[in-house]
Amino acid sequence: MGNEAVARGAIEAGVHVAVGYPGTPSTEVIETLSRYAEQADMHVEWAVNEKVAFDIGAGVSYGGARCLVTMKSAGLNVASDSIVSVAYGDLVGGLVIYVADDPGLHAGMEEQDSRIFAAASLLPMLDVSDSQESKDAVVNAFSYSEANKVPVIVRSTSRVAHGKSPVVYGHIEKVGRKPHLERDISVYTRASPVWCMQQHANLNRKVDALTPLVEKDHNELSLTPGQRLGVVASGVSWNYLMDVVSRRGLELATLKVGSVNPLPVNLFSRLVAQVDRLLLLEELEPYVELRLKALIADQPRKVAVLGKIDGTLPRVGEYDYDLVEKAVLKLIEAPEASDPELASRRDEARKLAPRRSLPFCPGCPHRGTYTALSQALKELGYEKGEVIVTGDIGCTILGMHPPFDMCWTEVSMGASIGLAMGLKRAGVEAPVIAAIGDSTFFHAGLPPAVNAAWSGTPVVIAVLDNEITGMTGHQPSPASGFNALHQPVDVVKIEDMLRASGIDKVSVVNPFNLAESKEAFKDAVQHDGPSGVVLRGACALVARRNRLTRPPRYVDPEICTGCLLCVRTLSCPAMEVKDGKMSINSDTCEGCGLCAQVCPFQAIQGGDQ
Repeated sequence: MGNEAVARGAIEAGVHVAVGYPGTPSTEVIETLSRYAEQADMHVEWAVNEKVAFDIGAGVSYGGARCLVTMKSAGLNVASDSIVSVAYGDLVGGLVIYVADDPGLHAGMEEQDSRIFAAASLLPMLDVSDSQESKDAVVNAFSYSEANKVPVIVRSTSRVAHGKSPVVYGHIEKVGRKPHLERDISVYTRASPVWCMQQHANLNRKVDALTPLVEKDHNELSLTPGQRLGVVASGVSWNYLMDVVSRRGLELATLKVGSVNPLPVNLFSRLVAQVDRLLLLEELEPYVELRLKALIADQPRKVAVLGKIDGTLPRVGEYDYDLVEKAVLKLIEAPEASDPELASRRDEARKLAPRRSLPFCPGCPHRGTYTALSQALKELGYEKGEVIVTGDIGCTILGMHPPFDMCWTEVSMGASIGLAMGLKRAGVEAPVIAAIGDSTFFHAGLPPAVNAAWSGTPVVIAVLDNEITGMTGHQPSPASGFNALHQPVDVVKIEDMLRASGIDKVSVVNPFNLAESKEAFKDAVQHDGPSGVVLRGACALVARRNRLTRPPRYVDPEICTGCLLCVRTLSCPAMEVKDGKMSINSDTCEGCGLCAQVCPFQAIQGGDQ
């Protein structure tokens, strides 16, 4: 897999430390390295957020060792403050940032194009199209970084990061250095405008020095005399292009772009000097297209460019074979291929696919949290939809779907608390509750919690602590009690952090106990000032993996009246309606007991009873 190849590249480069924050589609790099950490003599860890991860990486580099820092595209925003600053100074050991973008939004959030960050930060960036390139790019990036004393970014996308292809291994470099950093505040601080401008100039020189080497090693031009049609492609689009060319027997001039900064300008010039028409294949933004059009504008001859700007290709979503084939056919001015039967079957499949919202897993503690919150607000006299619940990143946001309909917003890690405070400052009189997960709380929830206490804003901070980083695949958080290597460590208690932030009213409850959780919410909502409710219950998938689940529940059909209140209240996937009455699938039931607590006729039995 592409991410496993990145991990292999880190091992071959003699990386001393690998650190990141879980974020699909980059997560598997640290997970893979954690399995080989001892064998590779590498320190591997998860950080509480991407900025902390990069700061650790910069410190490792300043100490003379090599460090790989991993994150998804949204994490690049979190780390950007430090990255742009460190770019201005010199490094000692190699420092490589691996960032994975998500065209097509397989993991949600935004379709950010991290290539644009290369222009903003001025940092060198390599773009990969398969697993072999992923490994090789990481190995080369460490050499570039160390030789030029600059961080280097390796960018991938979901299809490459999670796709599989053969990889030829290289030798493993042993980089043994004693930590050493010479004090030079003109290099390692930004305390003087004069120093900063000199550092800026140095950064430009570093990238210029890399140009010939990067152009040769990470770009591929195929151009024979007489060819008048060309295609420039990057990332996974290159693979689709090769499939189209092979299947249709086409002979086109092609340029694979593997370096985002610096771009292969010399290869661009050779291509546009010969061809009459060019097709640009790049997902998301017209990054290469705009720069290529600028180059063509300075040429004496005109070259027609097909891409995003003329509407040939979209700026939204990921590319696939059909999209690339259609664009290539437009380039060669051939009729579009059509398969009416295939189109008809696709339409039929779309109609048959059931429309449904994303549910919580059977036995998820968050189901209890939102049920208890709904009950608490109802008993306090609030109508459904009257109270705003600001949501956050992770499994907690699934509370936005029926039957809960609780979460109103989702912006970025930790933003739920700040949004809640802003809504109160805007004059919202009804209670505002900020829902946030444990890993997200440690990532970016602490500063706004301090702000809530400092300002005395009456918001309820509900921390849904399932003791794991759930949505990205169960990586540990500081609340988990173990680290990236699954070694036991002390648990950092969220309630202690809330109280240390200055929030006096803090409750810790079991979300599988609806009565207890409901009363905690009622107390918090009625408190005059900021309050916190920590709802601690293990993620159901982790509990099942660790054999901590309870016996499944069952329904006594003689008692069940078929009111289906349990189904309407909880919407648990383990529930099934048969002959007008509720039944429970024993294979998927986790025995959490929430359904038994909401049944007014005590028809649901079993479990720990």
